[in-house]
Amino acid sequence: MELLTEKEINYIAKKCGFTKVLDCVTEEFPDKVLGYLGDHLKLIIEVESNGIRSKLNLFVKCMPRYDKWKAEYLMDIKFFKKEYVMLSTLFNEFENHKGIRKWRPDLLFTKEDIFVFENVALLGYQMPHNQHTMSYEDVKATVETLARFHAQSYIYEEKKSKELGRPYRIWEDYSDYLQEPNRGLSWRDTGRNAAIDYLKVYSTHRTKPNFNRYIGEVIPALFDTAMELMKPSTEYRNVVSHRDLWTNNIFLKKESGSCHALFVDYQTVVYASPMLDLSSLIYFNTTKRDRDAWTKEFIDIYYAVLSNELDTAGIDIEQILSKSIISEAYDKSLVFALTQAALITPISSMGKQKREEIFDDPESSERINVVSRSKEFIDYAKEDSNYQTRVTEVLDEIVERYVFP
Repeated sequence: MELLTEKEINYIAKKCGFTKVLDCVTEEFPDKVLGYLGDHLKLIIEVESNGIRSKLNLFVKCMPRYDKWKAEYLMDIKFFKKEYVMLSTLFNEFENHKGIRKWRPDLLFTKEDIFVFENVALLGYQMPHNQHTMSYEDVKATVETLARFHAQSYIYEEKKSKELGRPYRIWEDYSDYLQEPNRGLSWRDTGRNAAIDYLKVYSTHRTKPNFNRYIGEVIPALFDTAMELMKPSTEYRNVVSHRDLWTNNIFLKKESGSCHALFVDYQTVVYASPMLDLSSLIYFNTTKRDRDAWTKEFIDIYYAVLSNELDTAGIDIEQILSKSIISEAYDKSLVFALTQAALITPISSMGKQKREEIFDDPESSERINVVSRSKEFIDYAKEDSNYQTRVTEVLDEIVERYVFP
């Protein structure tokens, strides 16, 4: 096959416990827009052991193969490079426990533009439906995995601090890869402008005096504040923050009344307050009514799981974050959560066919990503009332909190 050499295929097979490879093929996933920031494929390796043939069904993420602009864009903003560095170096230092404490799929092979993972779909994991918000149990499981993922940053830093005999922070060695690239600002600006244009049409507050002027002044300032929040905090202990925990980056497994989550896609990680992840996760995947009812409990669950993970490593959570600090940090992170939801929700809430038509078309990639996508969101809201309700609810909360509080 073109993506991997024979030597690399043999290496992958050997890592899975097989020394004899008979054949190897790749297959497209049915959902072409499964991965917005890359192509996702099935890798099927036919192997033989003790005369018995079997097939390894694995998962491949690679650079876009048919969208030249998107591939060049990802190279320019170094998203694949960032994920490669995380997976091949730092995350090797993070413990990925088995069972309920596992937080990401096992990595079998990596190079700068290709990652090969176990196929967790074969283990019963599925992505949540992108057009639906998540249930209480789904969000609870995701919050628990988030706490386990964040715990690894603190555990690694405390371990390195002891080794060095001084305070150590991940930022020292990975600052080049744990910040938002300037090249990526055009994507954010385009999404911000689309949110403003959408509000002018659909906001329930659009008839208030000077509405257009106020949102045109306040919302850009909020996005600037969110950019600052994506930098290492000077108030709170920072973590490697996933920053993109919407349905396409979460896998859930439900069995025997329990639920477990795994995270994928670490291309947009930053080093920042852990509450950026918790708040944005909640805003991406819940309704306002559910957020109002569940948020306090999810903060408690996050803190309890984080405390337990740190305690297992011999670390007192009070040395890292107190309960009162977490609540304070969560409140301060809401500007990030809401502005990030303003970027993500209008995309994530679209139907498969429409997303593919808009975002997976090589001819329109550049325009949609860095020029304008306002018309697409506004027009789709006319077609789909559920879409309009969900997007308007998120964007109107920005108006209600910060424009007309």
